Amino acid sequence: MAHVDDQQLTQVWDAFEKNGFRMKDNQGELIDMETADERRHDQLPDLRELVDDFLAESLALGEFKSQIDGQNKRFPYWGFKGMNGMMFFNMLYSSAGEERQDELASLLRKLIRPPESGSEAKEKIRSLEGFVERLRNEVEDLRKAPRPGSIPYFLSYFWQIHDRDQYPIYYTSMVNALSDLAIWEPKDDVADSYAEFWELNEEIRNTLAEYTGRDIHLWTVEHAFWHWQQRDEFDDDIEGKEGETKPATLPDSYTPPIVSILPDLAENTEEMVELADETGNVVETLFENRLAKCLRMIGFEVEELGQGMARNPDGIAKNRIHNYAIIYDAKVRRDGYNINTGDERQFQDYINREVPTLRNQGFRNVYFAVVSGSFSDESQEAIRSLKITTDIQEVRLVEADALLALLENRLRDPKFSLGPGDASGPGIQDFFAKSGILAASDIREELGI
Repeated sequence: MAHVDDQQLTQVWDAFEKNGFRMKDNQGELIDMETADERRHDQLPDLRELVDDFLAESLALGEFKSQIDGQNKRFPYWGFKGMNGMMFFNMLYSSAGEERQDELASLLRKLIRPPESGSEAKEKIRSLEGFVERLRNEVEDLRKAPRPGSIPYFLSYFWQIHDRDQYPIYYTSMVNALSDLAIWEPKDDVADSYAEFWELNEEIRNTLAEYTGRDIHLWTVEHAFWHWQQRDEFDDDIEGKEGETKPATLPDSYTPPIVSILPDLAENTEEMVELADETGNVVETLFENRLAKCLRMIGFEVEELGQGMARNPDGIAKNRIHNYAIIYDAKVRRDGYNINTGDERQFQDYINREVPTLRNQGFRNVYFAVVSGSFSDESQEAIRSLKITTDIQEVRLVEADALLALLENRLRDPKFSLGPGDASGPGIQDFFAKSGILAASDIREELGI
């Protein structure tokens, strides 16, 4: 177990304080720590009542699962909608089947009661891990089975509902931050990892309380590290307000600088226009070029077609191993992009021309994607029309930040596959195998980060 370096912690805290204790929530909304805590405080009584009703056996397991899902969809303050929360719960429930529903209900009633010690927490985690492993040995498709790696988050979420300031939730985002700072690395054993994580959170609280002279709660620690993971998004704002440069830190972003400017290019900011002029280019050309580089870094074979010509899409990203391709078009817009009638006809031409060729090349699944900085509406009618009038399977409106989120997770986690999901979680193909807007917050939610 690593002991916390005071300098690392004060660096995390100082960055959070300098930004006015502000962060972006898991929906991408800018929020301050006090407001975030108030939202959770207001919602905790309803969650506690649900848990208490389930423990008292006045609420059946299926209804409990459904109501927990509904609460977290309406009030997404703990990230429970993602892979390690509700997705795990759904897989656990469906894999157990009718014949094991009673066994699962009885087990969960024991396990979601808060442990009195780290050793008891480990026992509870291992008990659910054993049940999950039995389920996994019986299912035909492991992609539909619950993952043992989700157990620490899942149980600690319910433990914190009982006592918000005793049980830290095992967030993947915080585990990643601790790893990036070389403070702590999780063990292969998920039970041991949570016990160490719990102990580490207490050490962090004590260190920060001594440094700041204020009470430090578990939510405060969580918020500080959550902000640390997204601090680059606030750098310009902080420098503008403070009139000073940020302190030098060891780089821990997995996003290569050459593509990190994709969101700014897509938004056609004044700075990007000036930089493009200096290099003798236009922003649109630079965006297409850096977008192709980003897709290659993710792992796609990229065929660039645009070259500023309206008769072609900007490119096609291919993955031959999993037999799918993405026809894509890049759109630079300062105020958000939406599919107009002219673009829709142009997209139809792209799709109708490229899909037959891709099918002949052996690509079983073909998707269409528009990549931009943001989208002014969901363009549902245009998406529906493209799916009806062409042979495309799905139409994705991809925000540039979302592509960078896919790239960062691909570089961070070698198990993050280009193909469909497996036992370890969703794959990149899963994010294109549905229609509508794809934002970075969607990726973080599904991946549980």
